[in-house]
Amino acid sequence: MVGIAPPAAPPATPAAPAAGSKGAPAVAARPFRYGVQQVDDTPYDQTLTTGGSVQNYLVYEIPSTGFLEYVELLMEATTSANAATVAFTADGPWNAIDTISFVDTNNQPVIGPFGGRHLKTINKWGGYAFNDDPMNNPVYLATTGAGSTGGSFTLALRLPLELVPRDGLGALPNKSASTPFKIKVTLAATTTIYSTAPTNPPSVRLRMIPKSYWQPQAADMFGNPLSQNPPAVNTTQYWQLATYTLPASAFAQQLSSSVGFPIRNLVFTLLDSSNSRSQGEADWPDPLKIQLEANIIADRIKKIWQWRMSQQYGYVGAVGDAAGGKDNGVYVESFCWDFAGKPGWETRRGYLPTTDAMRLQARGTIGGSGNHTLEVLTNYVAPGAGTNLAAIAA
Repeated sequence: MVGIAPPAAPPATPAAPAAGSKGAPAVAARPFRYGVQQVDDTPYDQTLTTGGSVQNYLVYEIPSTGFLEYVELLMEATTSANAATVAFTADGPWNAIDTISFVDTNNQPVIGPFGGRHLKTINKWGGYAFNDDPMNNPVYLATTGAGSTGGSFTLALRLPLELVPRDGLGALPNKSASTPFKIKVTLAATTTIYSTAPTNPPSVRLRMIPKSYWQPQAADMFGNPLSQNPPAVNTTQYWQLATYTLPASAFAQQLSSSVGFPIRNLVFTLLDSSNSRSQGEADWPDPLKIQLEANIIADRIKKIWQWRMSQQYGYVGAVGDAAGGKDNGVYVESFCWDFAGKPGWETRRGYLPTTDAMRLQARGTIGGSGNHTLEVLTNYVAPGAGTNLAAIAA
């Protein structure tokens, strides 16, 4: 990992003017985004070679900046002199990230821990960018076949923290070098990534770069006071994974790990007993009900759900694992679709409020045979201290 240099200071601005005469009204501070610009910081860089077991990358201690928005991750695998007819497993090459987690200053997970497939799903369906699908990223690469570079791949993904760039909600204060945020990544074994491995295992270079806002000055160049923090500072969004084992029959499952805070997204993935998402797609309950207390949130016919997801996200490809289409076994219920654009164009008015005591349940009938695994990625939002859901709604 390269050395970490202190961030550059923002351009100097004049100090706020002295207060006016006694009784003059206080001047309201301008919103946070008026006083900041986005800045990159020193990247992380380490290379490992895949082998017969999982390996740990060095923990990335994110350098102190101002307010952390997100972290960009680039993983590049390079092979040479390959003579095998290389093929990736169903979740490859995304599962090259065996586990990843973003932990806070108390070493508690904010994102994860889970695998690269889950992070890809979050990027595609979480509502963070205009071009959300990582497989539509111009740098994405997955080389199969018998060529000399067969098995090479390039993945670009985001670890999201900020909720809404329009006002900076969710950007986290990142000013302490002694108690940094951390990212922990493990590299999967060669046989996890490939069903037919390359002749020589690839070297896998991992780079990460944090995107932040600098600390605002006290006032702008015209003397107007500037807000020193994003709205409802320390408001934090989480992405957590829960798994439930369900039979191929009627079920009613309490989603006990998904309640307690306002919910921004629920992302369901069904896998069969062989961990196949393709078969999970075929076996998906038709319909599936989602119920909160006495309220039926969804009583969703399978093809209607697919249609709604296409309408919301703009992915018009066929159901499957190709770019621009719905992923096998994945169904999303988004509560951050407020405008005519994609989910993520949000006012926060549509979040689903929940408390620890509430009963959130999924019900339906799973097809096929044998036990299935229902994965639930819950994206929930914890408002900053002294605030609540009403306070963070725009």
